[in-house]
Amino acid sequence: MTDSMGLLPDTRAPERQAPRLLIVDDCEDDALLVEAELARRGMRVSWRRVDEPVDMAAALAADEWDLVLCDQAMPAFDCRRALQVLQRSGKDVPFVVHSGSMSAGEGVGVMYEGARDYVPKGDFARLLAVIERERQALSDRSAVRHAVRRIRELSLFDHGSMLPNKVNFLARVADWMACRRRGAGRAAAAMFVIDVDQFMRVNLGYGYGAGSEILLELGRRLAAIVPAQGVLARLEGDLFGVFVPGVADEGQAEFTARWLLRAVDRPFASPRGALRLTASVGIVLFDDAADQAADVLTQAELALAECKRAGGNQLRIHAAGMSRSSLEAFALELDLRAALEREEFRLHYQPIVGASSCHARGAEALLRWQHPEHGLLEPDRFVPIADRTGLIVDIGGWVLAQACLQGARWRKEGVEGFEMSVNVSAVQFARPGLLAQVECALAQSGFPPSALILEITESSLMSDTGHAEQCLRALKTLGVRIAIDDFGTGYSSLAYLRRLPIDVIKIDRELIGEVDRDNDAEAIVRAALAMAHSLRLKVVAEGVETAAQEILLQASCCDSLQGFRYGRPAVPAAFRFGSLTPDR
Repeated sequence: MTDSMGLLPDTRAPERQAPRLLIVDDCEDDALLVEAELARRGMRVSWRRVDEPVDMAAALAADEWDLVLCDQAMPAFDCRRALQVLQRSGKDVPFVVHSGSMSAGEGVGVMYEGARDYVPKGDFARLLAVIERERQALSDRSAVRHAVRRIRELSLFDHGSMLPNKVNFLARVADWMACRRRGAGRAAAAMFVIDVDQFMRVNLGYGYGAGSEILLELGRRLAAIVPAQGVLARLEGDLFGVFVPGVADEGQAEFTARWLLRAVDRPFASPRGALRLTASVGIVLFDDAADQAADVLTQAELALAECKRAGGNQLRIHAAGMSRSSLEAFALELDLRAALEREEFRLHYQPIVGASSCHARGAEALLRWQHPEHGLLEPDRFVPIADRTGLIVDIGGWVLAQACLQGARWRKEGVEGFEMSVNVSAVQFARPGLLAQVECALAQSGFPPSALILEITESSLMSDTGHAEQCLRALKTLGVRIAIDDFGTGYSSLAYLRRLPIDVIKIDRELIGEVDRDNDAEAIVRAALAMAHSLRLKVVAEGVETAAQEILLQASCCDSLQGFRYGRPAVPAAFRFGSLTPDR
């Protein structure tokens, strides 16, 4: 048995690594001659010679090779057996026959069996070309394999955390379910879906960069907790999935869920110091689960939705009698994600009239959803979902654009001085893109900035007064006006009215609804009007429905009125202009 290695000395630093040849030959001199002749032609090679199957198999297992160069026949070995050894190893290494006695026909025959080429001994120029060609081809195949692995990683793993993604998670659960049906796996298991409560506020308050770091840290903590036989995945955003075999009953499921929630017990680092979070967990036991992995995940998400509806920071196990409303709410969220693209949203407009003349001086744009199955939906059916999911940002941008276009259209038709009021949600107001949305809507429509009134709730302003003041002043540079919506329901502080750049307050409909039959409500409305006028703010009374309410508000010098008395929200074609006072 002979096993030898060699490398001609070379003091120069080669630009490319020397090709590594595994030479299968019973003659040491032939191997040395190959090395010398290739070197004379400019190719330095690293090589190892073997002449028995066991040594060849060991060499293939121990090292990486660029090419196997094999003699046709040796005393106890030949090129066909050597090719079989290579094929059994599973290595992708070019196999080239190097013989002084093989005919062209025999060479072609070996190539049909898997050899890459046949080179007669002594034809070193051709051998050099074959090595270069096969080395490049091997490099190309390696690059392709690397690309395929990378594509697989991107398709099956979350890019940020490198945890399995939703597709990967469902595939692994489906494999377990298939094994259980064959009787080859454990019969009991549970799926857990974990969602951080109110995480949108973390992104809005601390920035998306800080939010991403917190989620990565949460992933690391969960990975340290999930049992070795379990599967942890990042399904999307702040939603994590966990599959744990062996969980047999509700008691074990609850214990496991609380164990998983230890990941959020400790505070997280943030730019403003330690941040404490809570999370909710939806659970499915596989004894009561659906037949498909995706359906099991849906059941877990329905249980999670029940947690959210109850205020979060809890866990819930899915039951066969899980409320129909949860299923409908989940389906509604899925439909909402596609509603904007499918152009299902509509704007209705409710008149805002001058208090003294009762002529329409403007309108408030009110969002509706023309659902393909449920018909026309009011905002209270879908706006909370849009807020929770962040979809309200794109939806709000669409509302701004369409309202400005309609306002400009009415002005072109001769409605002079017409104003348009548009609601801005708390989530939309907290995002940095609001200024660009408003600027774009005005530029594309040609609607005058001074005629656009942005309605923002008190709670949106008071959650972060520093940010609110900065954002409002930026919006004011565009020339728009700012209204506080639902005034009188929350903070109603003279201090913030003086500090913030506000133009209009809208007194909440609940107060206006009581103003003609409750002395306290009347006193509050009169005080609000006096306070606003002392600060040179305009006042709109919302929810006016009766003549008595109208008369009282006119006597109190209210500037504008809005409510069913002057018209219900309507599509543009049905919107009424002129005097809108009904007969008293």
